[in-house]
Amino acid sequence: MPRGCRPCTMTRFLFTTLLATILFFAIGLSFHGWTRIWIYTAFWTVYFIILACGVAFVQLKFFGPVICRGDPHRMCVALSFDDGPDPATTPALLDLLAQEKIPAAFFCIGKNVAANPALTVRIAAEGHLLGNHTFTHPKWISLLSRRELLNEISLAQEQICSATGITPIYMRPPMGLTNPRYAGVLKQLGLQMAGWDVRSMDTRWPPRQVIRRVLRKARPGSIILLHDGGRPPDHVLEITREVIHGLRERGFEFERMDRITIGNNE
Repeated sequence: MPRGCRPCTMTRFLFTTLLATILFFAIGLSFHGWTRIWIYTAFWTVYFIILACGVAFVQLKFFGPVICRGDPHRMCVALSFDDGPDPATTPALLDLLAQEKIPAAFFCIGKNVAANPALTVRIAAEGHLLGNHTFTHPKWISLLSRRELLNEISLAQEQICSATGITPIYMRPPMGLTNPRYAGVLKQLGLQMAGWDVRSMDTRWPPRQVIRRVLRKARPGSIILLHDGGRPPDHVLEITREVIHGLRERGFEFERMDRITIGNNE
């Protein structure tokens, strides 16, 4: 194979759509009248349910490769924090991580980086991984056009690089929502999509419930999703501290996300 060429990858989305196309014509040739209508109705309902699940659950890797977990053979987990940097919460969180000697991944919103460049520099200077979390964290990101999606992600890249001199290599979609346009945009920008396998629910649940959930679900290689942006500082510190201590008691070590996921990008 010529240098620089990659084999064609059949994503789950392409496979599902190809199979749906074949079935569509097969149904048209095999059934008639109301039977065809009812079968078509059921057929499209199932197809769009599958598509909706692919959009909503990044762990399904429906539209292409996503890093959701590290090496399952190592007793290591990775902490990741979304939606910062937040001047009300992130400094105290960084103090805690430094005290515990734990490197984490911070998926930063571009507009927050623009408002807090020195804090972003501190995150990188203390050995944490900087990731792209779009520029404005749009709630309807799955409905954006390719151009709008490219703009959201590239603006965040530019802002992080301008503040720190570091160009992120990982991008995490807001709320884990994806669509078929991501693959081309991320390839153009040289980014890999990063997900998680432990969603803490820390934006919805009280700290004690979050802590129990994370401790119950963590396994070797887990990438744990937490938030520092827009969260009460005392909640973030309580959750992070108790998760660290609880997982250490179970024999887990903590590693930076990119160091437990090397070679695991499928």
